[in-house]
Amino acid sequence: MNRFKKIITLSVLALMSAGVASAQFYLGPRAGLNMSNMASNEAGVENMSIMGFHGGLTAKYQFMKKLSVQMDAIASTMGNRQKMVITADGISTTTETTINSFYAQVPVYINWEKPIMPDNLVPYRVKKSMMSFHGYLGGFFGYGLAASSGTKTTTVTEQPDGSTTTDVTPAVSGTLLAGTYNAIDFGALAGLGFSFRLDEEDMKRFAVDFRYLLGFSDFDNQSAPIVKTNNAVQVSLVFTKKLTKRRYTNRHQY
Repeated sequence: MNRFKKIITLSVLALMSAGVASAQFYLGPRAGLNMSNMASNEAGVENMSIMGFHGGLTAKYQFMKKLSVQMDAIASTMGNRQKMVITADGISTTTETTINSFYAQVPVYINWEKPIMPDNLVPYRVKKSMMSFHGYLGGFFGYGLAASSGTKTTTVTEQPDGSTTTDVTPAVSGTLLAGTYNAIDFGALAGLGFSFRLDEEDMKRFAVDFRYLLGFSDFDNQSAPIVKTNNAVQVSLVFTKKLTKRRYTNRHQY
């Protein structure tokens, strides 16, 4: 029995050593656009997306032919535009509030890659795959560095003669105090995209991907029942460079 345990232990160690020896490390910049919004249960409020950006670094640990662990360190803007219309006694009041927040985000996810073989696209002269499809699933953690809010109010009053008058109070953006919003943000993410080899040895790659961030934490520190969670669609351009020398085994070759 002890001998059997030793054999299993040695086999596991050998597999782990082989995996580390053939693993590949990639590092590079990531940048793109955000289309962010907030999910809210506040009655009568229409939530609309706003455009933002993100940028930073991505690191990938490729430990199998089709599987890798990837982590990003990025700065990202979030927020949304909230619209509420109240009509009473011939007076219609429209309130539009824009929330802008700035986060340091750390997404961590498992990345699955599927090479697109050249004989499916160009059935001549090309022997190696130069493009891969990838999908991934994981989570993210974010910390709010700053946030601001501005509210625009439009009042339309119906006059006795049937005409209307409109009064507009322009939005004045103001910084939200640290205690008025929750700086801690976390949630799940899922995405897909394509990556392209930039050289024959696969030392450099360029990727385009799309992912969705679903926040779980309440942005507003005010008491329930109002809950506001950050959500975003991110479109990214990614460049990665292999930091380790090519030590691929056959199971890593496409």
